[in-house]
Amino acid sequence: MFFKPRNESGQLFAAVLIITAFVLFITLIIITGSQLYFQNSSYSIESEKAVALAEAGVDKAIASLNITGGAYNGDEEVNLGEGSFSVNVVSQDAATKLIEAIGYVPGKQKPKIKRKVKIKLTKGTGISFIYGIQVGEGGMDLGNDNVVAGSVYSNGSITAKNNNQVSGDIWVASAPQATPDQTQDCVGVNCQDFLFGKNIGGEVILDLAQSFTLSQSNNLNRVKVKMKKTGNPSDVTVRIMADKNNKPDKNTVLATGNLNSNLVTSEYGWVEVAFDKTPALLAGTTYWLMVDTSLDSSNYWSWQNDLARSYGMGTAYWSDDWQKGNPVWSEISGDLSFEIIMGGSPNVVDSEQVFSVGGDVHANTIKNLTIQGSAYYKTIITSMASSYFPDSEDPSPKTFPISDANVESWKAEAETNGTVTGDIDSCVSALESKKIVGNVIFNSNCSVTIKSPIWITGNLTLNTNNSLVLSSEYGTTSGIIIVDGAIELGSNNRLEGTGQGSSLLMTLSSYDSRTNGISAIKLTNIGNSGVFYASKGIIEPGNKNKFKELTAWKIKLLNNSEINYETGLSSTLFSSGPSGSFSLVKGSYQVK
Repeated sequence: MFFKPRNESGQLFAAVLIITAFVLFITLIIITGSQLYFQNSSYSIESEKAVALAEAGVDKAIASLNITGGAYNGDEEVNLGEGSFSVNVVSQDAATKLIEAIGYVPGKQKPKIKRKVKIKLTKGTGISFIYGIQVGEGGMDLGNDNVVAGSVYSNGSITAKNNNQVSGDIWVASAPQATPDQTQDCVGVNCQDFLFGKNIGGEVILDLAQSFTLSQSNNLNRVKVKMKKTGNPSDVTVRIMADKNNKPDKNTVLATGNLNSNLVTSEYGWVEVAFDKTPALLAGTTYWLMVDTSLDSSNYWSWQNDLARSYGMGTAYWSDDWQKGNPVWSEISGDLSFEIIMGGSPNVVDSEQVFSVGGDVHANTIKNLTIQGSAYYKTIITSMASSYFPDSEDPSPKTFPISDANVESWKAEAETNGTVTGDIDSCVSALESKKIVGNVIFNSNCSVTIKSPIWITGNLTLNTNNSLVLSSEYGTTSGIIIVDGAIELGSNNRLEGTGQGSSLLMTLSSYDSRTNGISAIKLTNIGNSGVFYASKGIIEPGNKNKFKELTAWKIKLLNNSEINYETGLSSTLFSSGPSGSFSLVKGSYQVK
């Protein structure tokens, strides 16, 4: 057998070529992949830079809008770092701005990459009307044949005559005492801002607590705190806590409530807080009122502090975290402004004859009702329900959806827009946002465009067939007319929003009916419509009228009236005028 070395040598050479080609191929793939990876990585980094530039444009837009009161319209190009950004601002309505910011790398003229960020800003005040009727301690009187398409929440008793209907639930809470058991306020040079919810001088101050001692044993009803805010902080939790070694006892929380940020303004005002239950508190025992916030250096709180320490029944402390294993509480030099309001007598819902309720009824005493749902009570008399829950706790009271601080803020905005002195007693085509020192009287057939807010120091009278409509420029937001005196409507008067979304035009009377029994808002018969509010007053809705919602200290619903609650009222946004601060609408952020 003979070998052929040359053939074998040729085969070996071919194999080497194949292997070399394969290695080169793999090497090229690796190099190409590395290049692609590098390019993708570079693109990703540049893309992130462009998004950051666009977000810088958004930040500038928010700051500029708040500084100029909404007059900022955007920028063609602003150079920043390794690129630039442009900003475009579009007004959606009187309270809403659409912001479009574009980030460019390395610049707008020849960008390698650009990214767009869109957001929506609003400067409105959010108000939540949760019930078809909400009533204070004055309670509600029902005549005959009234219909409420919605629920009723009353902090006072409800009495009714014949054939009334409520499609939702009825809640009747326990009444409060006429005066606070404990109160602390601050006046003059001893008043100081105590900031919290942010880092102050290296200290993270999040939780504030004020102790108090009651003069009489009773059930807690509600509290008030005197606060203001910077920016638009989130709602905060308020707790009533027991005492342990002269500090709040984190393991003994007696009641929990929510302080609604929308009820607090940039100026000090009293804000009510209601709780999930009304615990029994003992005289001579130390308890703590504690407010729990989260850290946000741009959106934070201030609780009014009395440096003179004029409250002799407690002390104030702050902490960075009340829940941690061993919370550290540091004493505050002063007393925080607050009121502790305890419970009064129990309330009832009582009907002479037929009273039909489509949902549940919660009250201390229930009398002569036909209830499609369940009955929760201490005492029940000649009533029918699908199920019964005796010995139920009385419902906790509810705070009103608009605070005194909100009202004062709207008044200040109206006054900023100018003052008109003297009565307006004939038809006008429009009422601008202003303070009107005098009365406003429209006799018949006036059609008036309203710009919000309007503050009338006297009375508002609408006789017959008048139409007040919020200007279309307010879009989906709502408007308000504030009246220091009484509001009186004849027949067929309409108060309407813009017609977009859940926009409404609300009339609010700040008249106090609690001492003299004179109505703050009075409507006669037939054809009136709107949303009416009188937190210290009596509303008489008259006969055969239709309303979206009524809120008052006391309501006297006579005969054949209808309240047809609209779900959109649970998140109503009121335009807050030029002094309002713009903030991001949650969920509106988009990147493209």
